[in-house]
Amino acid sequence: MQKMSLRSFCLNIKSNKVKRANIEGFTLLEVLMALTVFALIVSVVYIALGTSGEGFKQLQASRDQMEQSSWLGKQLRADVNSSCNSSLHDLRPIAVKYDARGSIHVDELSLLVREAGHSGLSLVHYALDEEKGVLIRASRMAWARDGEGLDKLELGRVSSFHVELMNHDGQWVQNIPALADQQIAFDWPKALRVTIVQAHRERQWILPFFLAKP
Repeated sequence: MQKMSLRSFCLNIKSNKVKRANIEGFTLLEVLMALTVFALIVSVVYIALGTSGEGFKQLQASRDQMEQSSWLGKQLRADVNSSCNSSLHDLRPIAVKYDARGSIHVDELSLLVREAGHSGLSLVHYALDEEKGVLIRASRMAWARDGEGLDKLELGRVSSFHVELMNHDGQWVQNIPALADQQIAFDWPKALRVTIVQAHRERQWILPFFLAKP
């Protein structure tokens, strides 16, 4: 009976020690080490996510620029392919206004086109909005008054817009000579070359005119 009591007493002492150990928990040194490790992990994750976030933003901006450039190229190609003559001799099928400011060009391009979905001819005008830094495509019916029935379309952010025409000698010129006799058929250039600068990157399109003489 005494032996059983002694064994029980020892077991009670051991149980109390375990309970006290559980109650004590981590030491102050262990808590400080855990906080230090946690702070290091948070710092590494923040730096990694910050870097990847900036990279994602740059990738997104680059992709947007490529999409805008592709859209501009498709629109230019569609307008050049549908360019045409008119029985109205005062309507010039192609007109270019040049404005060079050093390496920056703020040219303007006008084309007489047969737009899809329109019954008559349309006058399309490309110009750079310098305040917004955006290339604008404006179109209206050929016989409408200036500003009447005007449809505007933004074609992306552009800092330079340069237009050139290829003459029949294969040279790129800034304009084609005006015809002295308005009854003579319009002397079409062979091609149109458009150069833009977008986010310090240059893009260029060379678009042939199908109505040009061989």
